[in-house]
Amino acid sequence: MAFVFACELPDHLWFQVDQDVWVQPDPAGGIRMGMTDPAQTRAGKLLYLRVRSKKRVGAGQNVATVESGKWVGPVPAPLAGVVGEANPAVLADPSLVNRDPYGEGWLLTFHPDAPEAEWEVLGLRRGAAAVDPYRAKLQAEGLTCVRCADPPP
Repeated sequence: MAFVFACELPDHLWFQVDQDVWVQPDPAGGIRMGMTDPAQTRAGKLLYLRVRSKKRVGAGQNVATVESGKWVGPVPAPLAGVVGEANPAVLADPSLVNRDPYGEGWLLTFHPDAPEAEWEVLGLRRGAAAVDPYRAKLQAEGLTCVRCADPPP
């Protein structure tokens, strides 16, 4: 498990750092997708989720909208493809993303156009490889330490 400012970046997941999302291949085909730990931490307690299911999108286009007590914003697609189904558990309790962003708090299924072998070329990074880009992103946003005891580098 890798960490950036005490936020987790599990090694088995792929991260699109610029868009604050993660993906995980699903054995049934497609991927599961969610908000990263740094993203949900910065957003605060999530109150609402809306997913654009069954829609073809390009990389970076909106696939969902999340709302917290202090923020409303889009969840961009990390890859081009087709939006699948929303996680019914998160629709019923959006704060599940805050409690378990990489487990039960996944947002939606997605069917990417690109195979996993091409994801790194398309800008996704696995666990530890996402730490330095994430640290740079957070520092560029003026954040030096998100909910952590880590001293800034």
